[in-house]
Amino acid sequence: MTTLNGQDPTLGNRAASATLWGGVNMALGRVVQFATTIIVARLMAPEHFGALAVAIVVQTVATNMAELGATASLARGTGDPDKIAPTVFSIALVTSGIMTASAIVLAPSLAAAFDDPAATPVIQVLSITILLQGIGAVPSTMVWREFLQKPRVVVDLCSLVTVLVLVVPMALDGWGAMALAWSRVGGQLVAMAGYWMITPKRYAPGFDRVAAVEILRLGMPLAMANLVVFVTLNVDYLLIGRMLDPTALGLYLLAFNLAGLPSSVITAVIRATAVPTFGRLYSEGTLGALASKFVTGVSYCAFPISAMVTALAHPLIVTAYGGAWAPAGIALATLGVFGATRILVELFADLSVGAGRTGWLFWVQVAWLATLTPALFLGITWWGIAGAGIAHAAVACLVVIPVYVTSLTSVLHTSAWKLLRGSIRPLVAASLAGAAAWLATQGMANPAMALAAGTLVGSVLYVLLTFRQGQQLVAEVRGLLRVKAGTPGPSIAGRPESAGQR
Repeated sequence: MTTLNGQDPTLGNRAASATLWGGVNMALGRVVQFATTIIVARLMAPEHFGALAVAIVVQTVATNMAELGATASLARGTGDPDKIAPTVFSIALVTSGIMTASAIVLAPSLAAAFDDPAATPVIQVLSITILLQGIGAVPSTMVWREFLQKPRVVVDLCSLVTVLVLVVPMALDGWGAMALAWSRVGGQLVAMAGYWMITPKRYAPGFDRVAAVEILRLGMPLAMANLVVFVTLNVDYLLIGRMLDPTALGLYLLAFNLAGLPSSVITAVIRATAVPTFGRLYSEGTLGALASKFVTGVSYCAFPISAMVTALAHPLIVTAYGGAWAPAGIALATLGVFGATRILVELFADLSVGAGRTGWLFWVQVAWLATLTPALFLGITWWGIAGAGIAHAAVACLVVIPVYVTSLTSVLHTSAWKLLRGSIRPLVAASLAGAAAWLATQGMANPAMALAAGTLVGSVLYVLLTFRQGQQLVAEVRGLLRVKAGTPGPSIAGRPESAGQR
């Protein structure tokens, strides 16, 4: 059975349900994570967060190289998992083990590169999570592939609660950055066990040479692109650690994580279903007609949040973490702009993976890194941690987004105007709302009152300026829910804007 657009309604139903539960998962997860950060920030000094930042850089780069992008073939949902999952498991297990061992052995040198020797044991402990993620790579991908977001809520929430339960007594006992590292290991262990319990089918390691060739053909460019993008997103930590001091790095880490909170929530909700949905839509020939709708929806949600973070950076930092962290506010103000652009970049990358076009992603990331590194050096030299935020925002807006749009238009056979036109109104409205929120808080001495007043003013103005577009988006969501419930309504695709296929 298909809809009027020729799309399988089962995919729309499953994607809608998974997106709903993915949103619930992210909302609960971010609330717990935010609460944990607030508690820990009031128990630890900024330099402890600096040591954690160094360890996270190493862990992130190693994790995203560990399975060589092999899970992408499994996640797309277009192949037989019985044929490819055992080989994916073997690749992930071997490479994650090598990466874990390498991180442990090279930890002193890696910490020295950041000019923070205290980070050595933190890197070694946190590297355990690389192996745990490799062991759970196939189960977690199968949960993703089959849209099992409802049981995943329980797993992810248990993982986050484990982190909270472990980190607080350790921090009170004076463990410092090691409390942050060991609590993350505990949380990852719980997550790995949970995915093995809820996966629709369990696989043992195996190896098929033909499957391995196809897996690595798709996965290796993605792995290389991921390596470059995570180096890109962490080169600021390296430069700040070398050019400033651990306290500045800790302040910047807190600001970067807070600025990235909206983007992490929205992209995580999208990625709950994005790659498997985009992969199936591409196979059906409807992905090209839908890309602009995804861009519009993401922009509508992301831009106002980032505008509020930018406009209310100082009262937000002080209200959440206390006056000791106030110097991080200036970095948060500039990083808020980068948060919005990062959401679009993540969506563009998922569209490319869904279409099976991963090769050019690597070169996009190379261009990003090549332009960001000198920009960061100059920004940090001139303006300290605030300059790092300025560099991120400038490069993302002036280089990365244009390059992505140029590449995507050729892959999806559309124009830049069609792809981005739905995001123009949210961008203008969010900018005006942010300016109004900032003006409303000038002269207010109480940070909490300023945060509340600015949020209210900015939110109301944004809703008024985008009311008609918001109504249209709500109508489309209701249409999705009617289809999910089995009543007549538009398909998940809506009506294609043109007859062309992307």
